[in-house]
Amino acid sequence: MKQRLVGFFDERMDLSALRRWAKEKSVPQHKHSFWYYFGGLALFLITLQIITGILLALYYSPNPAYAHESVKYVMETVKYGWLIRSIHFWGANFLVAVVFIHMFSTYFMKAYRKPREVMWILGVLILGLVLAFTFTGYLLPWTTLSYFATKVGVNTPSIMPILGRFITRIMEGGRDVGAATLTRMFTLHTVILPLLAVLLITLHVLLSQVFGSSVPLSQANKREAIKFFPNFLMRDAAVWAGGLAILLAMVTMFPAGLGPKVNPVMPAPVGIKPEWYFLFVFETLRRFPETIAIGTITLAVLVWLIVPFLDRRASRNQKSTFFTLFGAAVLVYMISMTILAYLTT
Repeated sequence: MKQRLVGFFDERMDLSALRRWAKEKSVPQHKHSFWYYFGGLALFLITLQIITGILLALYYSPNPAYAHESVKYVMETVKYGWLIRSIHFWGANFLVAVVFIHMFSTYFMKAYRKPREVMWILGVLILGLVLAFTFTGYLLPWTTLSYFATKVGVNTPSIMPILGRFITRIMEGGRDVGAATLTRMFTLHTVILPLLAVLLITLHVLLSQVFGSSVPLSQANKREAIKFFPNFLMRDAAVWAGGLAILLAMVTMFPAGLGPKVNPVMPAPVGIKPEWYFLFVFETLRRFPETIAIGTITLAVLVWLIVPFLDRRASRNQKSTFFTLFGAAVLVYMISMTILAYLTT
């Protein structure tokens, strides 16, 4: 029966070609190979977010009158509802951290160099989508903190020239954060962003299979490799299991809470601040004039996006100290601003 079943699908899906690919594919091994696992871990966490997000959406009501109560119902009444929401909450934080690590490790290993320029651009766009997921999902519990933090967030683009005010109006859906904003955030979070994410992630994964894992310039002379299946895949699975264990430990020790329901007519709480992954932007806006801060961040993002085309030395497999220092400066700035925001707010 097993052979007949495999034969049935083999005739119609050409599984033999997939088996040949799995046998032939290999992964380079060197002292920096550890960083390869973060790409697979990010994919695992995205899958986990999709599963838990679907389960939560079964009970959620994107209406200001019922949004908070629906989340409360999930946490207090639905069997294991608190666990699913906590996994979704902490999984989002874990995912952002892993994607940032994956991006910076890719950058410092110069894995964006030719012919992987498109892979790099897709990766940066996927990071942007992950941050957009966290931003659009933040308002959905309709708590005091999420309401006023979103209010600050949607108004930030309005200082940008030309399209700034338009972007703010699109997110708000009116003149202020309200019912229309909640509906739009829910639609973005559960429909539009997932469709874009599936498209970009699929392309990113396909290109990674076509070109394989990039070897750092310092390890270019090393030709050691291991088979993807089953050797590397088993190691990948072990990393996923470890990541899941850490996530479940966070969930059980610090289950996600639910703040009080928002009262829009009340003043914003003192000391309100965004999640940790937006703190460097928050602190930049606090310490510099808004126009200069937004302009500088926008320019830095554009440079980061097209760095494979700017770093011509790396494309010729030559050492590029300037762009290494640029990446280090960006990383140090983000970390220092995040720490500063925690200490001063």
